[in-house]
Amino acid sequence: MSLKDIQTKAKQKPPRILLYGGAGIGKTTFAASMTKPIFLITEDGLGQIKVPHFPLIKSFDTIIERLQTLVDDDHDYKTVVVDSLDWLEPLVWEKCCKDNNWKNIEQPGFGKGYKVALSYWRSYIDLMNKLRDQRGMTIMQLAHNQIKKFESPEIEPYDRHEIKLQRAASDVILEHADCCFFTNYKLGTVKVQGKGGNMTTKAVAGDRVIYTSEKPAFLAKNRYALPDEMPFDWQSIRAEMIKSKE
Repeated sequence: MSLKDIQTKAKQKPPRILLYGGAGIGKTTFAASMTKPIFLITEDGLGQIKVPHFPLIKSFDTIIERLQTLVDDDHDYKTVVVDSLDWLEPLVWEKCCKDNNWKNIEQPGFGKGYKVALSYWRSYIDLMNKLRDQRGMTIMQLAHNQIKKFESPEIEPYDRHEIKLQRAASDVILEHADCCFFTNYKLGTVKVQGKGGNMTTKAVAGDRVIYTSEKPAFLAKNRYALPDEMPFDWQSIRAEMIKSKE
């Protein structure tokens, strides 16, 4: 090691993305538009979408085996898609309980079961990182949203959209994500005529958008200096990511 080893620019790697939002909003379709995707499905949500995918995953051991296959075997897939994290979570708990002879994840008490489960999540994350670092694959993880009370030390608690995962698991997943995108319909307003002829304002759902930065209403982040709000289109987001690293 010498001063010659000092770098001013980090080596660019494919992004690790988490996309979450409501059921049926189009997360799977969005992921299917990415470059040469291979899907690992824990829920039967592909419908009529025709993309390469392994059979439905029904155990934690199976997803680990399939991720290891993608690490070891020759293939030309460029994006690995896990659909979805919140359907993977019960498989993590099932494996954890089986290995520890627990009836359920809460049997140990005091949240210990969820803490032990984090080691299984980390095994999964390690393989995802190998796919990015060794195979040059983009990571896309899909999840549903949930509305939970956010406890702030500065203001009164308030509701916001979060990833539908147990809190400690969500934190570990987020730690190893370059981007956490929240998708929703953008709300707009229209004037409508009410009773008595009076005009009132009504909220309406508009186009789907992707939010890339955290706001009081939702959790989000990115390491690419992306605009706070972007169209629901992978190519637009990818172009901005490339631009930010030039």
